Amino acid sequence: MPVSGQRDDRQLIAQAAAGDRQAFAELVRRHQGWVLQLTYRYTRDRQDAEELGQEIFFKAWRSASSFRGESAFSTWLYRLAVNACLNHRQKIKARPVPVSLAGDPEGGEPQTTDVLVVAEREALLREAMSALPARQRLALALASFEDKSYEEIAEVMDVSVASVESLLFRARRKLAAALRPLRSRGEL
Repeated sequence: MPVSGQRDDRQLIAQAAAGDRQAFAELVRRHQGWVLQLTYRYTRDRQDAEELGQEIFFKAWRSASSFRGESAFSTWLYRLAVNACLNHRQKIKARPVPVSLAGDPEGGEPQTTDVLVVAEREALLREAMSALPARQRLALALASFEDKSYEEIAEVMDVSVASVESLLFRARRKLAAALRPLRSRGEL
């Protein structure tokens, strides 16, 4: 609840949609903390997280007039942020996983076998996730990586709770089938 004399998010986004840069700057100040935390969880790199955060707020500025007010501004921004994070993951999934052959910091022998097994596991998981339809991938990411409740996922995705349950059931079934090779080798 805004402090007396302070504008709420809906007022600020309406003013931003009309071109008020100060109103939008206030929205950025209010929400940049959690947006950067979210982007960091997805990227695990501070610079990438900051760049992705800027991209998200730039998209919010450009799309301010499309905010319909049917949900909270933070929910709308969260949708933008999660979609941007998932798109970012798609872009980087083709990057090779770096493997250090220099040995461990304790001076022991290189653990290339362990590193390669982990890299293979991560690559298979990324491939399986990226093969899911976008709505299933989003629902699964929100449930698994963001610990969102079914109700929160339904609000973010603008669907019913029953739809979320269905999306998650199908996504988990497809993911389990894709990961079966790891299970059969005892690596999962």
